[in-house]
Amino acid sequence: MGLDKNGINRCVSACLAALVAVIGVLVILQLSALVLGPPSSVCTKQVCLAKFLEGPPAFNNKAMANYLQSNYFSPPASAEYRLSGHDGMNPAVKELVAFIKTYFKDKRGGVFLDLGAGDGEYHSITLPLERDLGWSGLLVEPNPNLYKKLLKKARKASAARLCVSPYSYPAKLNMAYPKVKEDASEEEELAEMGKTKLEALWDKEILGKDQHEVVGVQCVPLENLIYAGGLTSTIDLMVLDMSGTDLDLLLNTKLDEVPEIEMLVVRANGADISNDIAGYFLERNMVMKRVFGANPFVAIYVLTKFDARRDM
Repeated sequence: MGLDKNGINRCVSACLAALVAVIGVLVILQLSALVLGPPSSVCTKQVCLAKFLEGPPAFNNKAMANYLQSNYFSPPASAEYRLSGHDGMNPAVKELVAFIKTYFKDKRGGVFLDLGAGDGEYHSITLPLERDLGWSGLLVEPNPNLYKKLLKKARKASAARLCVSPYSYPAKLNMAYPKVKEDASEEEELAEMGKTKLEALWDKEILGKDQHEVVGVQCVPLENLIYAGGLTSTIDLMVLDMSGTDLDLLLNTKLDEVPEIEMLVVRANGADISNDIAGYFLERNMVMKRVFGANPFVAIYVLTKFDARRDM
């Protein structure tokens, strides 16, 4: 039987055409991946999702939010509170909490965002609101030791072991915590550990590594942190207690992507921010309402959303 050369040629041509088509599709997919990045449906493994922590993602990137929730978030506790009684509620803090309750007319079920939540009890402004009025929200604390203490308190709010990035993209940075004396009391330990500095933002020689414990932490932009925490509507109260670097960390925050904030509380924590605090939030239509404490280095500043009928 003779070979059908024409048939063989047609078969070979068809195979070559199919091979070229497959190669073309692969090339197109590779180019698309380089330009657009991997599709979110593909990013189900930690190796792929971790890539989102290496560059500036969109504030509402669901893949990144899922990754953060799986690796850095803890849900609200359902057990009874396990408080130590070391709340550090000095007169200024007590007066501030009373002011907040009065301002919101004892509103129940409010929403807060507590940045630098510490152990969730010592000097906590949000704990009385949560316990007395049923408020909830998100507690953010990057220090692993403080975070463990925070979880043990059984707070009725979500918690995140993250820090706010000083950049417009996620980054792993070092945070330096003062070394605590072995014979220090629990209250002395908490007070000392609150004196935290982002090492990347401070002179390392002044910082003095021999006097500090340096801890590597994952930091993300504030807008990504808020989205991952599910805070998509108005935030009644945002507390900034990040030990002197608060305003520096907000320089790259995309405020137009953050929900409305009704009240902002900022602790000075060793830095005189009296001349700068109001300017940071003018574009969010927020004005200085009260200052608690006469010393500008330890004062607590309260800003609220501007209301012409009330503030004129």
